[in-house]
Amino acid sequence: MKASDYNNYPEWMKKPFNKTVIYTFNNITKDPDNAGRYIIPNIYRFKLTDQIVVTDEDGTNARPIHIAYTNRSNPDGSIVVGEDLYFSAEGFGRIVLNPKRASDHAKFMFMEYSNMNVSNPNRDESIPIIWKKEDLEVKAKASRVDRKARKEAMLEAVQLSPYMVEILIDVLGSSSDKEKSEEEQRDLIEDIAETDPKTFLAAVKSSLSEIISTTKKAKDLGIIKNDFKKQAFISQPDDEVIFSTKGLDKKKTYELFAKFLQENPKVLKTIESKVLMEQELV
Repeated sequence: MKASDYNNYPEWMKKPFNKTVIYTFNNITKDPDNAGRYIIPNIYRFKLTDQIVVTDEDGTNARPIHIAYTNRSNPDGSIVVGEDLYFSAEGFGRIVLNPKRASDHAKFMFMEYSNMNVSNPNRDESIPIIWKKEDLEVKAKASRVDRKARKEAMLEAVQLSPYMVEILIDVLGSSSDKEKSEEEQRDLIEDIAETDPKTFLAAVKSSLSEIISTTKKAKDLGIIKNDFKKQAFISQPDDEVIFSTKGLDKKKTYELFAKFLQENPKVLKTIESKVLMEQELV
């Protein structure tokens, strides 16, 4: 076949290529003998020609065309496929295409529309999958979410009271961690907050949820009152202020009150014991 017989894409299929695009080898597996490492072939070459079905922009006139990655042709007009498009361990199993490199435009069109691309919604599913296109926007958003969670977790961790450190050691630590000094325990909890912020925050919020539940039971039993006029949680029947809610977000009053009780375990234990006594009387 002549070079002119390839890559006759309809005009509407010629996507703008103005951002970095990454395609990843589909068969990367975890190395069972080396934690955190992956098995990637040193060099993986794939077929650089393909046949796809295209249509007009309105979805009509379906027809097959031949596509290829090529950057030149022979003197007789026959096609010469490129030699610089392959996956490798050195490239971490990825092919990164840059719109500033002229040769990458031909690579982009081939890899985008090939049946070997699992991210191609119109691929021929009988063709084995070789690569996938990475969604960089989703990854960037996930990265921002991870950074935000880590920041929130670290801020929470450095403000923990000794009492709360003990609670989290019970939840997240081992039995031997309970014998460590407070400083060692705090270092451990801060390490967890940094390396696994979601688990850390879930543990903090789990204990908060229990306290919030206790405070609402105490309110229902008349042990405490969320007094809107005084803008405070007050004890009953002596009307003593336990925690001021002045200037706080009304939607977060119980959460902030629960955090206060976390940092003041004696007050929490008093409320918990009164709740238990009242429940036994009911």
